[in-house]
Amino acid sequence: MKTPVLATVWAYTMVSVVAEVYAAETVSDVYFVIAAVVAFALSQAAAIIMFYMNMREEPGSMKLLILIPIMFLSGLLITLVASLG
Repeated sequence: MKTPVLATVWAYTMVSVVAEVYAAETVSDVYFVIAAVVAFALSQAAAIIMFYMNMREEPGSMKLLILIPIMFLSGLLITLVASLG
């Protein structure tokens, strides 16, 4: 894999972390902050899985095998956050 692609993914994760901190510090709506942080975290996880773990080159069945637990845990997290309100 080319170094500029990895550097771009790393830069995206850094910018995303800064955006998470900015949202947590400046926005007063707690539910918006939770949704923003979860969205940023999921996008970071997707970028890392696709590029650092080379999932772009795996067959479809392997992608599905990895995606099912991630979707299950995301559903649990959404349910947990929804039950708090």
